[in-house]
Amino acid sequence: MFTILYAGFWKRFLAIGIDVVILSISYLIISFILSIVVVGIIHLTDNSLESEVSVSSLLPIIFQLLSGLTTWLYFGLFEKSKYQATVGKMILGIKVVNRSMERIGFGRAVARYWLRLLCNLTLGIGYIIVGFTKYKQGIHDMIADTYIVNNRALDNYLYEQQYQPQSQTEYPLNLNKNS
Repeated sequence: MFTILYAGFWKRFLAIGIDVVILSISYLIISFILSIVVVGIIHLTDNSLESEVSVSSLLPIIFQLLSGLTTWLYFGLFEKSKYQATVGKMILGIKVVNRSMERIGFGRAVARYWLRLLCNLTLGIGYIIVGFTKYKQGIHDMIADTYIVNNRALDNYLYEQQYQPQSQTEYPLNLNKNS
């Protein structure tokens, strides 16, 4: 049986694309609500044009802070959850695990999120290497010691480990029997 445990570049790329769409919609909703609240507060407290201009100049900064917090919590909380995946990863049937093929904690999920800055600083090379590394890891995965795996292959792997213990010591094991 040919089973690939690690999720490849294109599957991960599509998952992040789905997450970006979801986050973009949430940013629109947050900015709409924030704008209504701020305008409402201005009109309730002081109708002067001067205060409206000064507060409206702060809106982009407030929005950036809220969108950054939303994104950070989205990835951190979803990847450490019982689903071990963001919505995009869930749709594509992949999840984040540690070296022991177990759920990661919030700290590791947050570290993995912030380590993506390294991938961005390398002009995306940190992401592209996913297609060329043995365990399909980006720079952020290597440093955080995380793996993105296909759900069904992980279930098969865990079943094999439970009922047919192997003598190999390398963790995680690649289920590609042809290599």
